[in-house]
Amino acid sequence: MALSYKKIILLCIALFLALILFFLVKNRLMHPELTIETTPQSVHFQANNEVISKDMDEVAALMQMLKANPNDTSILLSLTDALMKLERWDAAEQFVRRALALEPENFTPNYLLGIILHQKNKPEEAALALEKALTIHDDAAARYSLGILYLYFIKDQNKGIDQLKKGLAIPDSNQELKAAITEELQKQTTKK
Repeated sequence: MALSYKKIILLCIALFLALILFFLVKNRLMHPELTIETTPQSVHFQANNEVISKDMDEVAALMQMLKANPNDTSILLSLTDALMKLERWDAAEQFVRRALALEPENFTPNYLLGIILHQKNKPEEAALALEKALTIHDDAAARYSLGILYLYFIKDQNKGIDQLKKGLAIPDSNQELKAAITEELQKQTTKK
């Protein structure tokens, strides 16, 4: 019995596919660590939607409160914070600037403006806002943020280290923040 040309090609393809299947199964059995377990994406997505929905509800409620009290700095700052959680940096900047117009010598809006400007990739402007905040109130978290800005984004190591040292010297800062500042200072001294 002679095999036709078409039957030989089909037989070769079938043999080739059987070999591929054999090697895939063998590889899977010999290397089970290649298996990656994941959680269903729909559950993760649903959880994120619930958080976003909650944050959006908070923004809507704060907008209603602001409508009734347009010059209430605490509402403006709460709204800024809620928008920052949603990473709505432009909107957050608008509301924090309104708070600053009402209370230019308030630490919090100046500090938040620095954080927002950093998120918007404006490190020099962020540094100015944080420096302004620090003239109002000496705060270890603000000094840490400013130190990181100087070290990694503005590339001024001396100013960065100076800010970190001043932040570490503030007596009422929490231990976690002091540990982060100390760790960063150690990194900088090992670079020299």
